[in-house]
Amino acid sequence: MKSLITVLIFASFNLSASECGIELYSKIYRLTDDQALQARDLVKNTTCSPEITNKLSALISNSQGSVGTDFLKNELKKDFPDLEINFVNKKLSLLSLTSTLKDQLLPDTNLFFAQARSLNGVSSLGLSEGEHLRPICDACTSFGEKNIKIDITNVVDNTNRTLWFTSKIMAKVKVVKAKRSISFQQKTLDAQDFYLDEIMTMSPDNALTTLDNIRFYKSNKTILQNAVVSNMDLQAVNLINFGTPVSVTLVNSSISLQRTAMPIRSARFGETIELKGPNNKNIAGKVVDFNKVVIEL
Repeated sequence: MKSLITVLIFASFNLSASECGIELYSKIYRLTDDQALQARDLVKNTTCSPEITNKLSALISNSQGSVGTDFLKNELKKDFPDLEINFVNKKLSLLSLTSTLKDQLLPDTNLFFAQARSLNGVSSLGLSEGEHLRPICDACTSFGEKNIKIDITNVVDNTNRTLWFTSKIMAKVKVVKAKRSISFQQKTLDAQDFYLDEIMTMSPDNALTTLDNIRFYKSNKTILQNAVVSNMDLQAVNLINFGTPVSVTLVNSSISLQRTAMPIRSARFGETIELKGPNNKNIAGKVVDFNKVVIEL
């Protein structure tokens, strides 16, 4: 019935040269968030000239959210005052395909879809009134480029169709970036030379995510300004050196005692090291700072 009404409306438009009609898609999903929409992405059927539909796409191209067709009609009237332009739809919704995939397939995770691409040659995904989409992707819980099946159904009209897309699965993570270029010759690192940022990546395990204890490391390569710092870019420096006495703190739930001991080797942050204490008795503790060891009793 709806298809018949649409045909009758467009037939009536053809009766007069002073009017034309446009049927827009009800929902339009951009494949990328910054995608500029063309007339072919927006218009499902029309009796209007390309000049009018191109003007329409210029009005909508970079819009977000919902757009009412009464607004579009009034805007088009400014350029085509002698023409009555009628819309079948009341409004259209402009959506993001990658955000929709995220909401339906990966909710409550730090995984996201990026850089969607059609395998059917479409530049965007347009749905007619009454159509609903359902994405299917069994492999979309891991990183990398995935094929995604999208079933589109209209229960009222008893129609269905399928489109295929690809998209990259990435994680949004907090990372450390360099405020300035840092030479590998710098003996230790300073937290003030870095800042925290968020990025999308397919290898989150390699990224440095905190500035805690950064001063206990040095760079093993030159890190360029604004570059993401990887754990592989850093190496721990010796906080304990063989032959140099260290401060040892003995702690338990009620006391904290300090003494001096001699390390039997050099060690880095977080390592457990043996020290020679009073009466040449060996004790073991964890390296927590330059020349400082903690023993938990």
